[in-house]
Amino acid sequence: MFGNGCHSKARILFHEDITGKEITRNLLKAVQKLPNVHILEYVTMLDLIEQDNTCFGILAKDKNDEYLTIEADNTILASGGIGGLYEHSTNYPHLTGDAIAIALRHNIKLENPDYVQIHPTSLYTNKPGRSFLISESVRGEGAKLYGKDGKRFANEVLPRDLMTAEIKKQMAKDNMPYVWLDMTVLGKDVILNHFPHIYEKCLEEGFDVTKQWIPIVPAQHYYMGGIHVDKYSKTTMNNLYAVGETSCNGVHGANRLASNSLLEGLVFAKRAVNKIHDDENAQHKKYDIDFAQLANNVQQNIDREKIILAQEYKKAIFNEMDKVRSAR
Repeated sequence: MFGNGCHSKARILFHEDITGKEITRNLLKAVQKLPNVHILEYVTMLDLIEQDNTCFGILAKDKNDEYLTIEADNTILASGGIGGLYEHSTNYPHLTGDAIAIALRHNIKLENPDYVQIHPTSLYTNKPGRSFLISESVRGEGAKLYGKDGKRFANEVLPRDLMTAEIKKQMAKDNMPYVWLDMTVLGKDVILNHFPHIYEKCLEEGFDVTKQWIPIVPAQHYYMGGIHVDKYSKTTMNNLYAVGETSCNGVHGANRLASNSLLEGLVFAKRAVNKIHDDENAQHKKYDIDFAQLANNVQQNIDREKIILAQEYKKAIFNEMDKVRSAR
């Protein structure tokens, strides 16, 4: 899975055109073999259980809509991005930025919450769910973009934000919900050897990219802002860490480089674990709390508010984005 790096200590993981999927698959297999890890599926985090800016765990609901409290000396938020808040996103619909909204709820510092990366090329479809990403490396290989008139309208290797702007401009001009991407110019051998999974997915959707143009549309792709963390992935709340797309640790600017996600998801996750391990081995503060009572208070607050948390959390995230954009 390792590609060629600049030197022996700096390498980028790479596997065909499904790097993220392969990393996740192998990590999950390894975790499932650990005797000290209990995986809870179909569990939704509702809120943190905290007191005096110190996290002691979370309140959640299970698949039967029953409350579930999880007590922890340290909590790591790794709940992904905000793709589920958008009409078109390359992320899964259940990634709705709940950790971001919960951080706002508890005055945990955010950083660059308005930094949202849009990928210029996802496969256009009317079907609900995750948009399929057409990697920019396709355009790097020479694929062309055309408007409704069959003419090129932009340099295909523009940075993502500029490319997205050009595509949206062309869509408005054409009064169409997509533009066309031509991979046929790459030739069948390049397509099948370099982009086998893109070929297979498009074929499932009824497009043979060796012979046909495909409709593409910009889609929300990556959240570069998020919960502010230090170099150990610690948030501004005690005993609370954040890693991956839900955090903002400084490895991205306003225009993300793809492989930086590996830093954000793997390197900073390891730093968080190492920091927790070091702190546990050192003498640290003991807390005199009644966890059951704290958890009950959080549950009562959520019951009393009588709100649909998903809607409220979405509103909170977009309001914060708008506020920060207006202040820039």
